[in-house]
Amino acid sequence: MKKILSAIAALTIVAVMTTSCGLLGGSSANQSTASAGTTTGSALTQLLAQYLKDGSLDFTNLSNLINLATVANSIQNLKGKLTNSKLADFASGLVTGSNNQISDTNSSTITTILANLANNVDLSSLASLLTRAGDVTEAEAAKVAQTDAVTASTSALNNIFKLMSAAQ
Repeated sequence: MKKILSAIAALTIVAVMTTSCGLLGGSSANQSTASAGTTTGSALTQLLAQYLKDGSLDFTNLSNLINLATVANSIQNLKGKLTNSKLADFASGLVTGSNNQISDTNSSTITTILANLANNVDLSSLASLLTRAGDVTEAEAAKVAQTDAVTASTSALNNIFKLMSAAQ
């Protein structure tokens, strides 16, 4: 139990520091498209690393849930019709944020997958987890892991992970 509380405390500190340092921009509407891509690329890299370690996506794991919430928050910039330059900015940010685990070649495909997710699934409940990461219990994480938003996200992430793995 102490280990779980320590992990939750550490994740809360990371989430608060990330938010206060402006990496999440406070509001997805105010976050630049390239910055949103960078944040998303970083979270995708962390999710992929845990996926490779566990062999599956476990969203009862609070760290994975926080990274998924980060993706959900950051891809809000992809809602609606965007100019090609905005999509290119996001794709470029993905490459940067992933430390080139997402390549220039597959970044536009991954951006399209994420844009489809943002436009077709209500991710607001996931994005809201960032503001209360330290208060999320294991039981709540397990409940959130069974939502339609997580199911749709899991499918999209599996496709993204295939692309990221192929690029390595």
